[in-house]
Amino acid sequence: MYVVNNIPGPGIDVADFEAEYSVGCSCVEKCSNCSCTRGPDNYINARIVDEKLAGPVFECNAYCTCGPNCGNRLVQNGPLSCLTVRQHPDKGLGLFTTKLIKKGQFICEYAGEVIGLEEARRRVEANKHKAMNYVLVVSEHVGDRAIATCIDPTYFGNIGRYANHSCWPNSSLVPIRIEGIVPRLCLFASRDIENEEEVTFDYAGGAMANSVHYLSDTPCLCGSSNCFRYLPHNQI
Repeated sequence: MYVVNNIPGPGIDVADFEAEYSVGCSCVEKCSNCSCTRGPDNYINARIVDEKLAGPVFECNAYCTCGPNCGNRLVQNGPLSCLTVRQHPDKGLGLFTTKLIKKGQFICEYAGEVIGLEEARRRVEANKHKAMNYVLVVSEHVGDRAIATCIDPTYFGNIGRYANHSCWPNSSLVPIRIEGIVPRLCLFASRDIENEEEVTFDYAGGAMANSVHYLSDTPCLCGSSNCFRYLPHNQI
């Protein structure tokens, strides 16, 4: 079932999932160094700043006094219109672009069912010997705390579920918070992506990943020169 935004699944407290920020910034013209950007700009000319790829990133919300044209509102405007799903000769379905995507542009969200860690472990184990395993786990380190977000678009997902893995990807996965504490996992171009090129990212978490890859038993078909030969496996 196609979903525009994440939905709560097993292991998630619905009250926490639906909780919204009750305050916003008081900016009028430009949001910078305010309660939302929490420092320098998150985006410049509708492209994410390189330093922000490691997150956390907060966009302005419904309680902010800035308008809909605020430069700190990007992900909430939706995915690019140039994305298309088509057959790849080796990988099955893949996500492609019909226009040039510039480095730093927001591509789309990897949306689906947000689930708890225990449920994520159960689903990964159940699909261990199957070709398809869409469960994505991203860990954020805030101070001495580690925050894990698990998303499974197997049954409820959006166009982002068709983005394949690459050991040399052209997009990075970044957690973006807009309405509340549960982040949206968003793909941003890490370099220019040419017309008709496939959109790929690192299933190990991209910019959020550790330097050590844990590999699964599933062969990787990305074809890059630095391919690890097997798809990454999230240690959860």
